[in-house]
Amino acid sequence: MPRICRKILKELRSHHKLLPLLYRENRIPELAKFELRHLRDHVLQRSDLKHSPRLQFKLLKSLCERRARAEPLDHILGTTQFDDLEILSGKGALIPRPETEAMVLRLCDALRDYHFVNEKRKRNLGNNFRVLDLCTGAGPIALLMAKQLYEMQLPYGHRVLGIDVSGPALKLANRSLEYNIGKGLLPTDARRDVGFCKGNVLDPEPSIYGEGADQGLNYLGKSEVHDDIKTFFGNEGQLDYGGTLDILIANPPYISADGYWGDTERSVRLYEPEIALVPPGKRPENVSDNVLREDFFYPAIEEFAAYFKSKAIVFETGGDTQSGRVKAMLEKGNGLELATFTLEKRDEL
Repeated sequence: MPRICRKILKELRSHHKLLPLLYRENRIPELAKFELRHLRDHVLQRSDLKHSPRLQFKLLKSLCERRARAEPLDHILGTTQFDDLEILSGKGALIPRPETEAMVLRLCDALRDYHFVNEKRKRNLGNNFRVLDLCTGAGPIALLMAKQLYEMQLPYGHRVLGIDVSGPALKLANRSLEYNIGKGLLPTDARRDVGFCKGNVLDPEPSIYGEGADQGLNYLGKSEVHDDIKTFFGNEGQLDYGGTLDILIANPPYISADGYWGDTERSVRLYEPEIALVPPGKRPENVSDNVLREDFFYPAIEEFAAYFKSKAIVFETGGDTQSGRVKAMLEKGNGLELATFTLEKRDEL
């Protein structure tokens, strides 16, 4: 992290006396100004403080002090903007990243071309369009997929199910669903069409996750979770050993232990769950010895997609090196034809 520059501190203080607090954490003047704007807007939304500038400033200062202690801006504001949706933010789940938003939107653009250019395919599909989101966290992918599919107005409807190992994350996901329905960002039908349930993608033994993992988890390879999935999607099309999903999508933990301690920001390590970023240290039984720790989830995801005969698999990786490694691993094991694409960050300022 860059060193604090006294000249910059003085200049920022001349703009607003609280800017130096924000700069001390992020060391980027423009980002400090961006965060102050959001925090100030957040305070101004408090109707109970509308006629008290002194209390408004007191609250704003306390929020800036929280940010100076590395608490993520999204946690302070309570939500993360994810395209047109607002995902509730808290310590129990990963904060949705811009790259993940870009992945979902790119996928949905491709789906629009597929379903509205190819009229014959559209007519022949009579069942719900089924999307399974593994490692859903607070549910941003599942909720945005649902919103985009509503906008496509598929004549046969859709169902989206998110699965995660973490109870706190799933609570945030369900609350985010209700929050966006309440704000009119999702229709009330989303209560029927979107669901979340608990499951462990990697291993039936939750101890591999160490402290912080929930006990009594179901393994996705066991019938209990499969039954939950089949119940949610319904019996149309006989979703079973011989049935199909349309899309399996995942943003799994894919950071190495060294990368976690060496490359992530302090706020990430302090406030976001490590199990959402780094695969478990103990090698799962269903992952071969030559697979790196940061790649543990990808063969497991592919196996699960094969079980339900998913028509497509979409997942995020940590960069070109990992993408190439995972691509070669999956193509070699199952003869899949895989394509990679780079996701650009949106302009956050």
